Amino acid sequence: MYNVCCMDQYAQISPSDLAKYVLRRCGSMSQLKLQKLLYYIQAWHLVGLDSPLFQEDFQAWVHGPALRSVWDEYKSQSQLNAHLEQSATTGETEKAFASVLHEDQIDLINDVLTEYGQRSGYHLECLTHSELPWTEARAGMSPDEFSDRPIKKESMKKFYSSLLAAQNGQEVHAS
Repeated sequence: MYNVCCMDQYAQISPSDLAKYVLRRCGSMSQLKLQKLLYYIQAWHLVGLDSPLFQEDFQAWVHGPALRSVWDEYKSQSQLNAHLEQSATTGETEKAFASVLHEDQIDLINDVLTEYGQRSGYHLECLTHSELPWTEARAGMSPDEFSDRPIKKESMKKFYSSLLAAQNGQEVHAS
């Protein structure tokens, strides 16, 4: 799905800026879906470009991975409408991203949105609940227990790297 690139250092952005980009690209969505799309973007960025897109860790919440900062920013809205965020057009947003992020990063973000963006928030929640990074972070907890435990980037990278290797028919080595 994604190829490892050879750049030494990629730019980072804030989760808030990434959320705004996702909303402009995909349109209105629930907080649940937005959080999961951000999670998959970060996961595949860790795998494909060998670096995090942002530093904040996801937390292992009851309904799946979540970023506290993004939750706090949008918690008053039940539906997230891109046009409410800023008056910038999609073209202006993409130009702004292009001035900060490398083309490989933008391509990866857009690929993830293509792959996961048509799925419902509930589908993405179920998907993350079946994957090791979230289940590891919630080990020993009841299903409805509050948690702010971080989901480790190393766990995300290892798990999604193994998925990619399996998809490509490669042998998976523990690291």
